[in-house]
Amino acid sequence: MGRDPSTPPMSRTRKRDYLASKKTARNVNREGQRWTEDRAGMTLRLPIDLREAVTEEARVAGDLSKVILFALRHVERKDVTITQTRKAGLPLSKPQLLHVGAEARAVIRAWAEEEGVSVNSIVVSVLEEFFKRLKRSKALREELRLEIRARRGFLPS
Repeated sequence: MGRDPSTPPMSRTRKRDYLASKKTARNVNREGQRWTEDRAGMTLRLPIDLREAVTEEARVAGDLSKVILFALRHVERKDVTITQTRKAGLPLSKPQLLHVGAEARAVIRAWAEEEGVSVNSIVVSVLEEFFKRLKRSKALREELRLEIRARRGFLPS
């Protein structure tokens, strides 16, 4: 089970380039990157500390999207200070594909284009402002937990 002796051997450089291109083509998830109108998903990379704060509230798969939508409804656009995520050198978590819905995705993208920043920066900035408010307001925290439970549906016991 080796190389066919009738074919010439592949150079190391050519083989390395071939394998590198083959690997990147296979490991790329592009669903969240397509900005077509009917897509509901988007890929985000949150700072580690923010990801941990979100995880405290969102314990089940799918809850992260609910937290983001709740935050977008409860944070005024004028109150948000946009934070650059890439240029600030923040340690970011691994990319996550979230399904927030086509309408919410379009609103976030329009806001990002208007501000001249990435969608990730908008979501991170909104979540940072939201979690500042969440720490101060017990009523807001309870409202978020009730919203998550109401939208979660039935879980098997």
